[in-house]
Amino acid sequence: MYQIKELSNGIKVLLENMENLNSVSLGVYYKTGSVDEMDTEQGVAHLLEHMVFKGTKTRSSKDISEEIDLIGGHINAYTSKEITAFYTVTLAEYVEKSIEILADILNNSTFTEENLEKEKKVVIEEIRMYQDMPEDLVHDINSEEIVSGALGRNILGTEESVNSIRRETLVNYFQKRYTTNNMVISIVGAIDFDSIIELLEKYFVTERESIEVARENVDFTIKPSHNIIRKDINQVHLCFNTKGLSYLDKNKYVLSVISNILGGNMSSRLFQKIREERGLCYSVYTYVSSYKNGGLFTVYVGTTKEDYKEVLEMIKEEFEDIKNNGVRLIELQKAKNQLLSSMIIGLETSKSRMSRMANNYIAHGRVLEIEEIIKEVNSVDEEKIVSLAKEIFKEEYYSSTVLGEVNEEN
Repeated sequence: MYQIKELSNGIKVLLENMENLNSVSLGVYYKTGSVDEMDTEQGVAHLLEHMVFKGTKTRSSKDISEEIDLIGGHINAYTSKEITAFYTVTLAEYVEKSIEILADILNNSTFTEENLEKEKKVVIEEIRMYQDMPEDLVHDINSEEIVSGALGRNILGTEESVNSIRRETLVNYFQKRYTTNNMVISIVGAIDFDSIIELLEKYFVTERESIEVARENVDFTIKPSHNIIRKDINQVHLCFNTKGLSYLDKNKYVLSVISNILGGNMSSRLFQKIREERGLCYSVYTYVSSYKNGGLFTVYVGTTKEDYKEVLEMIKEEFEDIKNNGVRLIELQKAKNQLLSSMIIGLETSKSRMSRMANNYIAHGRVLEIEEIIKEVNSVDEEKIVSLAKEIFKEEYYSSTVLGEVNEEN
């Protein structure tokens, strides 16, 4: 069972005790990401995530790493379009140390000019690394080409935008977004609730609060376009998209089932038809990108410049087949079983449960019960699938991004 508590400074805390574990996962989640950046500060959210590890008033960046390593723990962070998270995984006996370190880096980071200039170079190398990985790069380009506004932009920013970020911009973003009323702490493992709350009250004493947390760049608009990006590589990497759904939409589980049927595993329709029957690719899969105000449904395929047009047609044919003919009962049951088993197996670690609670609470203002999700997935039937397919599988919503050595006139 989990509980929701509130610290004296207003920070919400999500707790779940797993007595059978010897570990504890602790996460501090902020409702902020690249969507909150102004046009002039692209990449600042991700750069700030890096910068909090670069030193505090009492610790250097090396001190932070050595102290976590000394207790055999793990510390990391990530930035998404809508969330920034910092987390540790340690043995239960070291939970106070992990709380103290996370509180220190999130409340006492110095953000020196020297560290900022060094970390800019690190992020720029990260950007260049992804530019050399076309299978990853195509998804970023696809988002930029197809989704308007801040939600379409690359989370890392560009070399130019990162180089232009000043310390003042970084600090202003931190003070505006990293606030007590814009965060949630999630902790799962072998814990005593009362003891954990005492520790959080001791170390997370900040009262940095802002009323300026409203998002301004949240419009989700799809640009139905077909883009060819020339790059001298051996494969052609393509993303084919149609309209997706918000994570608040009641049909989100229906879309997840459709995605699984089309490209969720080795027996899925697209894997079997494009790879197994025709041998036109090695990798093919589908995925859903969901945000508060909308979403995108995407098929990825790595193929050849000779075959990519045929692959695009085969994808559309499968979309049309589901819309017009529905799905087989065995496909439907297999997809539901896959989704449920993946979810349940994924919740066997403290880290996954910690992350699930935090993301649920930020998105819905509550933690969704596992039984509630199971009921929703099991309620998906062919009628719901066909109804949603008729809504989203339309030419007016179709778009694509093709990356490779492809001549536009072809």
